[in-house]
Amino acid sequence: MILLLPIDQLMKPLSRKQVRESMYRLLAAMKLPVTSWQDGGAAKAIISVVAAIFAGFTEIIALAIRANFLDTAEGIWLTLLAYYVYGVTRIEATFASGEVRLVNTGGGIFEFEPGEFICKHSVTGRQYTNVAFFKLEAGQTLPVAIRALEAGSRSSATPGQITELVTTMRGVTCTNPAPVVGRDGETDPELRERCRDSLGALSPNGPEAAYVYWAKSARLRNGSPVNVNRVWVSKASSVGHVTVFVASPNGAVPGTIGDDSTDLGAVDKAIRTRVVPNGVTCTIASAVPHPLPVTCEVWISTEANLQETEVVFAVRSRLDSYFQQIPIGGHVLRPSRLGAVFKNALIGQIESALPQIIKADVPLPTTDVTLAENEVPTRDAVAVTVHLS
Repeated sequence: MILLLPIDQLMKPLSRKQVRESMYRLLAAMKLPVTSWQDGGAAKAIISVVAAIFAGFTEIIALAIRANFLDTAEGIWLTLLAYYVYGVTRIEATFASGEVRLVNTGGGIFEFEPGEFICKHSVTGRQYTNVAFFKLEAGQTLPVAIRALEAGSRSSATPGQITELVTTMRGVTCTNPAPVVGRDGETDPELRERCRDSLGALSPNGPEAAYVYWAKSARLRNGSPVNVNRVWVSKASSVGHVTVFVASPNGAVPGTIGDDSTDLGAVDKAIRTRVVPNGVTCTIASAVPHPLPVTCEVWISTEANLQETEVVFAVRSRLDSYFQQIPIGGHVLRPSRLGAVFKNALIGQIESALPQIIKADVPLPTTDVTLAENEVPTRDAVAVTVHLS
């Protein structure tokens, strides 16, 4: 007889205790005197070793079984499932890259091979290095290509934030005239969503999922992935016109239509060549950022033993993550079908930033913030007041 276990049981590994107790039950059923065995004896020691080995084996079995299903596969298992079953490659984190402008007001001459020059972000302390050899003459102003030492969006910088030199260069100042942008690696939920979107891309008739999939999966001319994590596709049109708005975790998607070395141009090319059917016209555009300042008050327990700076950092980090995921046009509540950033949602995000937070209040925004269908909210200045309760 074949015993078929429920799939949820097959996905749960056994602990050492569970394996050990199961072995004792089997041995007792074989009429062995397991209750008379002494602790520390050879028999119990052997069973403990076998239980430890078998428990580890069940963890591998459970992982392998979960890896067969899109909703339960995680990490490297999900990466393999996405690639071999759905043909989708996980997007890895990128290193923030751009330029700094060095101004040499002194008389020194400086030469650096790739990786020898280091500068850093004035606020976060993230560091950047040069990607090519450069020589800075006395009295010279020189643009230098840089790349972050750490991958991900936390190494991104707005203009004028990379102003500190780690490498000693007397009489030299630096600044970044343009944004330096990196992106985080694709999370498991994002990869699962893109795998599902890829099924829509198999249709030759251009369903909504196809537009979403290729907007997120487009690549620049040099093969780098575009920084797009949100897509809005207009509904069916009687005149055969589709509008697609795209957004990045930071809000707008930079670039120029027709230039596939830029994010927006690469998205436009991918959609036009991969999705748009004959007889349909398509307009690709970046979502319009809607900066949203937040003022909040947070109450924590006096026994929490937390510094105010820790609370402020946690709240801002949670709001950063939340704003990066809000859909273009905001969250929609039927039947109004008007998208918005909801004040209660902001309160919920703040209160979940740390388990020690007792409650939170948000004086600003004063109410829900309605968005146009092409707008994407971005976090503006955040003011956090911490109260002990």
